[in-house]
Amino acid sequence: MDDQLFKLLESLRLQLSGLNSKKIVTGFDGFIDSIQKVIVTQDHGKGVEYFKTMEDFGLYITRKKAGGISLETVETVKKLGGNAPIMANAVAQFAVNTHCIGAFGYPEIDPVFADMQTNTSLHSFANPGFTSALEFTDGKIMLAQMADLNGATWELIKERIGLDQVIKIIENTDILCLLNWSEVRHTNEIWEGLLKEVFPSINQERRMKVFFDLSDCSKHDTDQIRITLDLLQRFSVDCDVTLSLNKNEAAIVYLAIKSSPVDDVDILGSRIFKFLNIHTLVIHTSGKSLAWKGLDRYQADTFILENPEISTGAGDNFNAGFCIGQLLELETDQTLLLANLLAACYMKNGYSPGLSELLTFGKEE
Repeated sequence: MDDQLFKLLESLRLQLSGLNSKKIVTGFDGFIDSIQKVIVTQDHGKGVEYFKTMEDFGLYITRKKAGGISLETVETVKKLGGNAPIMANAVAQFAVNTHCIGAFGYPEIDPVFADMQTNTSLHSFANPGFTSALEFTDGKIMLAQMADLNGATWELIKERIGLDQVIKIIENTDILCLLNWSEVRHTNEIWEGLLKEVFPSINQERRMKVFFDLSDCSKHDTDQIRITLDLLQRFSVDCDVTLSLNKNEAAIVYLAIKSSPVDDVDILGSRIFKFLNIHTLVIHTSGKSLAWKGLDRYQADTFILENPEISTGAGDNFNAGFCIGQLLELETDQTLLLANLLAACYMKNGYSPGLSELLTFGKEE
């Protein structure tokens, strides 16, 4: 274990008890995830062979383009999904008081969400979406069904949860996490509702931290992305805004504010950060994670896993680690390291880790 990792784990061990006085709110999605592998061949004598990479799967489909394709999948796990509940569950592992506003079943919450940590309060306004996640060693294909979630407007949230209750939930929170802009159709309307109807009713003795993750925004055009970036900047007037992106998302956001593409993640990050003028920008890649805050740039290498148990949800666990680091007021490089550690531990074990799992993982590094 290197010195930086040892220092981080010691800080967690000593400060963990202080997290039970903290509060995080996440919103506004909710899915049931069916994690699946796609079968290449199945021989009763030799067993089952799965597509290993997205490239292999893509080439197979391309070769069959002249006719129909029938493929069988195997469900490896069925679990709660969506950025808001996965991140909430990951944060709650560290005794943080967590509230999650989203689509978990209405009028009754779906049993799949019963496994969430007991210190997580669910506030549901719609039925969840359903995602078939085809997993490969180098990535995943997410196929989503989300008719009910597509109808989830700000007016529906106020009708089913109540504006006073939403204000009560968000009031006095340490970090408000606004997630999955790209998949929740009425997200901009919901964020506008927060700015116009919730924030003016909250007595903020200190600047609230607001954490954003846009999720995969490739299906949205430049104008839509620019409108959303303007919303982020409006939040930053009275709040400390953090935006978390992966490299692909950063490239798309950059194209929305500049006319030509850039591949270098350092250039992407510095220019996006300067344009948005927010508190913190985070970009995480397969090899490293970067953050820009004030006049400084920070970096932490990721942990490389040869055979991860799961990849769906790794980004949410990364975000959870970053927010925990913010709650503990760790230095930004340590916060990045914690985010990487949580994501790697989740991918290795197949579930969101607590302190004991982080300590065990750290001893193996």
